Formats: sequence, C-alpha cells, structure tokens
Amino acid sequence: MKENILALVKTYPNLSSKYIETVCIAGINDKGEWRRLYPIPFRKLAFEKRFKKYDWIEVNIEKNTKEKLKRSESYKVDPDSIKIIKNIGTGSKRDWAERNSIVLPLQNKSLEELENLKLQKKSLGLIKPKEIIDFTRTPLNECRDWERDLIEGTQKTLFATEYTSPLEKIPWKFSYEFKCDNEDCKGHNIMCEDWELLQSWRAWRAQYKTDELLWKKIKERYLDYMKSRDIYFVVGTESRYNKFLIIGLYYPPIKTA
Repeated sequence: MKENILALVKTYPNLSSKYIETVCIAGINDKGEWRRLYPIPFRKLAFEKRFKKYDWIEVNIEKNTKEKLKRSESYKVDPDSIKIIKNIGTGSKRDWAERNSIVLPLQNKSLEELENLKLQKKSLGLIKPKEIIDFTRTPLNECRDWERDLIEGTQKTLFATEYTSPLEKIPWKFSYEFKCDNEDCKGHNIMCEDWELLQSWRAWRAQYKTDELLWKKIKERYLDYMKSRDIYFVVGTESRYNKFLIIGLYYPPIKTA
C-alpha cells in the first residue's frame, strides 16, 4: 500500500547480515499513526530519494509479517518507490508549530506505560522526561553484551564476505539518565542511537582534536543545550532483545508566555 509518512527519526546505519548496510526510519503517517520502515539502504539510494528529517515522503509499504516480535508499527519498504513531497521547515525557517501538531499528540505518559504496551505489540513512543539527570558515554568494552552487539552490528554480509566500506562504528555507548513524570518511575539509563548525535561525534572529531575537547562539545550540545529546549525522547524497541532505546530527539523551543 502507498502512504505519506513524515520522517521523524533515522537511526545510525547498521550492518545487516541480510541487507548489508541499512537504516531504520520511525515516522508518522498522515493519519497520525506510527510507522517503522525497514530496511532502507540509505547510502545506496538515488540522490533524489535521500530524504531528511521532517520530510514528508510517499512510499509503498507492506506489513512485515515475518518479523519475530510482530511489532505493530513495522512495515517493509520498497526503496525504489520513495518520493519526497515536502519538508516542514529547515534551518532558520523551522516551523515547530506544524511539527508539534503532528508529533505531540502521540506523546505517552512514561516509559513505564510503554513497557506495559509491549503486550499489545506497541514498540514506538514519545516521552517527555520530567528530569534529565545526565548524559554519559561508556566504552564498548564496559558495555553489556547485548549493548555491544547492537553498537557493533553484524560485520559480515549474507555470504560471509566483509562489507568493504561500512559507515564508521562509534566506539562509545551514549546514554541519557532521566526520570519520567510518573510516581512509580525509579529512573532510567538508556542508550541513545540518534543519527544526529552519532554524526556529530564523527563530524566534530576533526575540529576538536583531543578526546577531552570533543566530549566537552558533545555534552554541551546533547546535555546543556537539550535542557534548554522542550525535549522529548522518541523511543523504540530493537528487534533482537526487545529493549527500548532512545532512537531520536525531538526538541522544539520552550514556549514563552
């Protein structure tokens, strides 16, 4: 079927044993429903199909009936069918009011609520942290096995040959420590795999020559700056372990009276 979908989140490319290098897209269709679109070989798309965040795209999708977790929002994509319709504001012309009208109605109460909704195969959501306590990094050798597995990805193709030019893997797990607006919340520390964050790490290394300066810059952007915004986390479960990750950041300006 054909749908119009607002691209809200792009995850950092992962090496897949079946599809080689792909990204997962979380978006909202024009009926206000979550969609997870996969696989999209983004760096192999024709230039005119390489959509950005907040682009409306027209695309042919079908329910992913073979997915192990049967997540209700998961759909397979025909990459050749992608057509960019328009973008909701870029640069100095951001139209946060229009974005908010689409995104914010999907807000959930808390991560605890989303965990309960897993029983209904719900696996995408939007939460507003009551308090962001910290933004941290952990080297891969100190990560739990499943976290390290997710970050490193599958390093070989279906035919067991090395993929010759994978997008560089990040040697850190980045996480937000936060509390939900829920009296039962005991606090969370969750991995963040937002494309913008990981691309910042790659892009800024050349400018900030030492690890100390680079980390200072990253923290200024993704902790200090985000605390100055009306920050929301787009969260989604990953397919192997069914654990929620922060897959995107949504950060309109704080409304003033």
